[in-house]
Amino acid sequence: MSPFVSIEDLAISYHTGPGRPPTHVVHDISLDVDLGSTLAIVGESGSGKSTVARTLLGYLRPGSFIRGGTVHVDGEDVFALSGSELRALRGGTVALVAQNAGQALTPSMRCGAQIAEALTVHGGAASEEKVHELLEQVALPSRLARSYPHELSGGQQQRVAIAMAVAARPKVLVLDEPTTALDVVTQAGVLRLLRDLTAELNTATLLVSHDLGVVAGMADDVLVMQEGRKMEHAPSKRLFRRPGDDYTRMLLASAPRIGDDGLVEIDDDGTRRIRPRAELGDSDVIVRGEDVQVTYGRGPKAVRAVAGVDIEVKRGEVVALVGESGSGKSTLAWAVAGLTPPSGGELEYLGDVALEETDVEPTAEERDLTRPVRRRPLGLRRRIQLVFQNADTALNPRLSVGTSIKRPLQLFKTAAKSDAGRRTGELLEQVELPADFAGRLPGQLSGGQRQRIGIARALAGDPTVIIADEITTALDVSVQASVLRLLDDIRREEQLACIFISHDLAVVRGIADRVLVMQNALVVEEGPTEAVFSDPQHPYTKELLTATLVAPAGADDDAGPEDEEWIAVDPLAEAGGERTWQPDAQGGWNNHGDGHRSRAWLPID
Repeated sequence: MSPFVSIEDLAISYHTGPGRPPTHVVHDISLDVDLGSTLAIVGESGSGKSTVARTLLGYLRPGSFIRGGTVHVDGEDVFALSGSELRALRGGTVALVAQNAGQALTPSMRCGAQIAEALTVHGGAASEEKVHELLEQVALPSRLARSYPHELSGGQQQRVAIAMAVAARPKVLVLDEPTTALDVVTQAGVLRLLRDLTAELNTATLLVSHDLGVVAGMADDVLVMQEGRKMEHAPSKRLFRRPGDDYTRMLLASAPRIGDDGLVEIDDDGTRRIRPRAELGDSDVIVRGEDVQVTYGRGPKAVRAVAGVDIEVKRGEVVALVGESGSGKSTLAWAVAGLTPPSGGELEYLGDVALEETDVEPTAEERDLTRPVRRRPLGLRRRIQLVFQNADTALNPRLSVGTSIKRPLQLFKTAAKSDAGRRTGELLEQVELPADFAGRLPGQLSGGQRQRIGIARALAGDPTVIIADEITTALDVSVQASVLRLLDDIRREEQLACIFISHDLAVVRGIADRVLVMQNALVVEEGPTEAVFSDPQHPYTKELLTATLVAPAGADDDAGPEDEEWIAVDPLAEAGGERTWQPDAQGGWNNHGDGHRSRAWLPID
């Protein structure tokens, strides 16, 4: 029997303008997916993986066209279908779960109404019972049918999107980076749900992801793409155990692993090695907070986002904040930046804030970080800078790169107006970009290049503290590795302190010197990275580590295990399981030595 999904010699191009030759973005890609199996497409940004996957829904981006080849679903040529047939295909036979459920859901409609609409569009019965049944199928309480998307967490929004996708019981699921923005525990739950649904519905599943840990946990087969071309196509276990292509080996080598005691560096011959950690020595504390509290709202409905946290950051040190979405890690970092001022506790900056060498030593009030950023002196504001998660929205699309970098130079007076152009070029070179990039717009850059521009703009204020908020979440593994090495280089050269927020524990393992694990607005464990990762003491830390999916290391020689025996443990089997512990409201801290401590907890009887 022929496969349910079949793409043969697919070639796609873009029109570039009158009189110009088209740009070829996909070159002769072929793949098959049977019912009940999952094929993953991996590769760097711009490799064409999403472009190929979305052809199963008959979708092409504006300006693009099929240069050759065919796309068949259940024996039907997708691009030969009429408009009504194509509408029936989308959602009825082939369903898409997109990367950002927050953008995929209609903000003005209740979630139940959106699920009901997905049912009625394809001729189903949109009863209240059916909507509740679909919510329960994706492990959500039926009461959420009355909620609007903004009232749900990221993981809950993604589950609603999945409920809409499976409403018409499609035979093909296209999963386009479905868990990129989710924390590890939520990601594990969503992935296990998707895997269970594909087995229950017997779907042919096409997974697009740059997360090789997710691919290892989900895929039966893997197609590796680079610049629109197929580099390798093999069963998942065989590809991870022994990749056959140099590019695949580079991708796998670039992926961070929980056991890495430092950042990954890839030699010219593809050899993987770990960069030794920077030696901190007796560095001075530059940011100190005691019993920091942040509360949203007032009265009985007030929400404590940070409920009494102690934090210290030394010069040249990377302190990582990890935890689930809503744990308070970003709120704590934003309190340091002055974006969400603390409602209680002490928070102060202990470094130099003078704009000029002749300036008078700042007072304690001028060092007070509990004040909002608008009330802080200019010298203090420039010392703490942020690099945001999404470089696409952090940069003004209408301003050139040079203008975006010059603005903080002018605001903080760190360069004379006549010297701003030269300083902009220096900052671009510091983030390993050519000086002539100053004339480009953000839309002309790749995701990794835009993230580097975000770092250069933060450095323009001559900071001593950088807050990096999920800066590698949307980047593929090779670009992620290069951005992390760049950040590490800069903090070594400039002795920058860094507050690093991430839900990827493998990334944290490589770059952080100390780790604060947050849950429900509290730090439940903290200490040196090596101690926390090698000997976690709090059960919540163990949950996070268990839920972290990483790409397995391949065999080093031909004496490795057979494919059938390799990856013997299901990476999703234990993640996000039933919780067997609870916080101890009366307990304090357990000290494990060398700055490693954890909060008391109780087993659930």
